[in-house]
Amino acid sequence: MREEPDRDKILENYIEADVTIEYIFIERAEEKLKPINDDQGYQMGFFNVFITGGFRNDNLLAFKTQLIEELNYSLKTYDHFKSEAIDLNQYKFGLIDNERNISEFTDMKEVFFKALMNSLRNLLIVGTNFDLEKFMNHDIFYRWFDNYTNKS
Repeated sequence: MREEPDRDKILENYIEADVTIEYIFIERAEEKLKPINDDQGYQMGFFNVFITGGFRNDNLLAFKTQLIEELNYSLKTYDHFKSEAIDLNQYKFGLIDNERNISEFTDMKEVFFKALMNSLRNLLIVGTNFDLEKFMNHDIFYRWFDNYTNKS
């Protein structure tokens, strides 16, 4: 019989995140035919950011590394993705506020990261030719925004 993990021991090592950033990642497509093509995979998730304490990942390099590792793991693990690996240069990034306004960034540089940390907003990661405005009227966007984002 397999031994169950000791919940108390796991909780002893648990560290509360300072910031949780909700995201939706939509796989890039060579050509956009609709807001989300049938052959594009997507996933909703979150990143914990630690600003205080022994472990910190509150800088751009650490955030990028964590993002790439998580997305590459997802691409390899789930069969709804067609891509083999993530290249952030093929993506753009949108920060969504509580009124559904978008701040769009074409690359993940310090300006983007400063805006993300200042706003603690919800993050869209989409291909460079992705039309964010059309997507904001899509059922997947509403489900993500209504159920999973950091609304106050």
